[in-house]
Amino acid sequence: MKLKLLKGALIGAVTFTALASSYANAHARWLVPSHTSLSGEKTHYVMIDASISNEIFAPDKAYRPTQEGAEYDDNLLVALAPNGKPVSDTIRAYYLKRKNSAAVTLADNGTYHIAMNQEPRLMTFYKDKEGERGRVFGPKDSKDIPAGATNIKTIKSIATVDTFVSRNGTSKPALFGQGLEINGPTHPNDLFVGEQAKFQLLKDGKAAANVELAILKGDTRYRNERNELKVTTDKNGFFTVTWQHPELYLIEGGVSEDSSETGIDGVRYSLFTTLEVAPE
Repeated sequence: MKLKLLKGALIGAVTFTALASSYANAHARWLVPSHTSLSGEKTHYVMIDASISNEIFAPDKAYRPTQEGAEYDDNLLVALAPNGKPVSDTIRAYYLKRKNSAAVTLADNGTYHIAMNQEPRLMTFYKDKEGERGRVFGPKDSKDIPAGATNIKTIKSIATVDTFVSRNGTSKPALFGQGLEINGPTHPNDLFVGEQAKFQLLKDGKAAANVELAILKGDTRYRNERNELKVTTDKNGFFTVTWQHPELYLIEGGVSEDSSETGIDGVRYSLFTTLEVAPE
């Protein structure tokens, strides 16, 4: 399938349709690298900003450190070096109220895969005695669920929030092998206006077929319409995009499925990948 980004218009075989409210109303999570491509003989550093917001790439809510009252978190981000191993240097992400900011060391040549370091999270939904819907973070036996609650359902959330940065040329990015991830054949740091990119969506390392993805050009605060576009992966998880404008883009997607795990009713996978498109 082929998607072209033209200020909300779509040219080619893919038909534009409005995105579901799950895309339009949800707060996006994202990483923004200071650079996606660097060169030079000395060790480089790339700055990574992280935030949660409705306005894409405009910081709004920072991720709070795991330790109460801390000013930074050493475990917020993880980076896979070109050899597939985690970057050994501590990645200290500072809590800056509306965003987190960290420096990642790029000592080797090739492509780094940088992501939020997030464990799966449990969310339990219910109806209270008055029939009002509620939600708590935790399992079915959470003490925060009110007495007499009904329709209790627990969902495991597995989120991927990532981006890619290359130093002195590109290499095949290492994959985490869990959750939703974008794979080649097009390299994520080799994107240019007017050229078609082909990606494969993976779920836990395997092709994710028939998954709807939203592709959103950044800086939505400067547009009256968000102009989300969507494409559905084919039977082998592939989709293609022809870029029309240089910019940072956010690719969003989600997969919901039943769970066989005791105490968990369903699993929700979500993806938030930041890519940069260069001028032709």
